[in-house]
Amino acid sequence: MNQLRRTPDAAAPRLLAPDTGRPLYPRDPATPDLWTDGIGHWPVVEGIPFLRAGRDLLRDSVIQALEQGERRRAIALLLRDQDDHARIPPPSVEEALAVVAGVEDGTMGLRQAMDRLCFGPVSAYFAHRQSAPTFLSALGLLAQHWDAPPRVVEVACGIGQVLREVMLRGTPGMGVDVVFAKLWLARHFIVPEAWLVCADVAASGLPLSCVEGATVLCHDAFYFLPDKAGVLLEMRRVAGETGRVLVGHAHNRRVDQRGVGGSPLSPEEYAALLPQAACYDDAAFVTGFLEQHPVPASAPESLRHAEALSFAWPGGPALRAIDFGAPAPGVRLRPNPLLSVRDGLLSPAWPTPGLALEYANAPYLRGDGADDTALFTRATRGAMPDERPVLLRRRWLLDLPERW
Repeated sequence: MNQLRRTPDAAAPRLLAPDTGRPLYPRDPATPDLWTDGIGHWPVVEGIPFLRAGRDLLRDSVIQALEQGERRRAIALLLRDQDDHARIPPPSVEEALAVVAGVEDGTMGLRQAMDRLCFGPVSAYFAHRQSAPTFLSALGLLAQHWDAPPRVVEVACGIGQVLREVMLRGTPGMGVDVVFAKLWLARHFIVPEAWLVCADVAASGLPLSCVEGATVLCHDAFYFLPDKAGVLLEMRRVAGETGRVLVGHAHNRRVDQRGVGGSPLSPEEYAALLPQAACYDDAAFVTGFLEQHPVPASAPESLRHAEALSFAWPGGPALRAIDFGAPAPGVRLRPNPLLSVRDGLLSPAWPTPGLALEYANAPYLRGDGADDTALFTRATRGAMPDERPVLLRRRWLLDLPERW
């Protein structure tokens, strides 16, 4: 895949045991894949600490596999672990083992791996996330409150696509997610150099020490978390006194969410959890990203009809400038596979009815006429350097994994 730029990493945070809060360290030099706090033991598989509390039987089975030298079996066991919102059962151990073999041998791509790991509708979401309005709003929110932090920590990072944008521009990234399979795919396809940790933030907090000055982000996931106040306290703790906490695309319970799950709040209820934070209509960051202008903050009560909200704490302006719409150096861009020309006009072909409905407000993916069609046609043959920023900003060109 396209290589991430190697940059000196800031001091890494200490990992903490989710049940005791004590620092974790390798059990001994001979077993770097087993860590302890002096009381219990936690496996580190593919460089990803499995710190999900409440999975004692699974943890013990993984540790046993590691101690017996069965590395691929340990991975397969973890790949079957799902979150509470999974809609279909996990794969068998044998199927998970086949996915491990296919990915490690280079014969299986990202989309096939997600399908065989039974991601269900989430597979299409991640496969095409870079094209979605929610992805652009994440980049817009980050850019508007960019402080050149020592690290970006993303809660519920999925397969790491937002982290990749950050890391390509020289900032270390750390991703935390409750589903090991997402992190494993992130390691192999998206962000091989990121710090990745599997943990249930809603159940046991963020299992890491403070990263003073960090930006801690949770985007398009906060409304799923049951203990929102507790998660925010943890995000603020990790960001430290000089860091930022960003919450993006938090669904508004006053607006029909077309079957999207979770437990969304109203704008006023979100704001009560984040006093003195800047509040925004999340959709405004999509326009702001495309048109390269800042988004004004709004009073929560004026956003009762917004589909989703974004928040920044503290709400002051960015200390530095960054443009996530400009191509990162050395990255190979390819035509967006969603797009095609039909009846002389450029338009997306969403892979599922759900995505077509959820992302219907993505006009940047459509062409307005012959000139746009010609521009996209040139992009498929190799865009000129001066055309690449426009094509990337509108998601007509994308940084896709080599084995997408």
